[in-house]
Amino acid sequence: MDRDSLSPPSFPIGQRLRATRLAKGFTLEQVARRSGLDKSFISRLEREATEASVASLLRVCAALGIQPSSLFELPKVNLVRSAEAPCAHFGGEGVRDFILSRGLDGEILVLRTEVEPGGHGGKELYIFPADTDFVTVLEGSLEFTVGEERYVLYPGDSLTFCGQEPHTWRNPGSVRAVVLWVLSPAP
Repeated sequence: MDRDSLSPPSFPIGQRLRATRLAKGFTLEQVARRSGLDKSFISRLEREATEASVASLLRVCAALGIQPSSLFELPKVNLVRSAEAPCAHFGGEGVRDFILSRGLDGEILVLRTEVEPGGHGGKELYIFPADTDFVTVLEGSLEFTVGEERYVLYPGDSLTFCGQEPHTWRNPGSVRAVVLWVLSPAP
């Protein structure tokens, strides 16, 4: 584990206060009047040129009509660059998985999976602990067995099925397959 993963998350409180104020259509003057704080203090707070006491922060939040806890929520947006996607291994042979949904609250897991020719999820059918599996082929082809049915997917083809249904898959082609998986909820 690297040092960055041990650091507490940084919360841009000033940016969030400003974004909230603008989204609600309030001016600095209105927030100052409603909170009883100085307009220049609120401006500096939004630019993160100063820090607020707990009491001042509570007053600004009340003036904006928000809960203070909303300022400390994890970001709703998380960029994962292709070259920086964490590598994982969820099983199978000839397979490399990359996690694309890092930072989400666990409602979904998104993976980019590279499957070498002949690579597979296992010779036996298995159940993955997700209610819904969605897969779309970006490159190559992938053969899926879900229950008694067999499907061959090519670029642009997608398959959605219950993750509790016994299934497996393999790359029957002579080129690497690249697929995008979405599992919900995240196992």
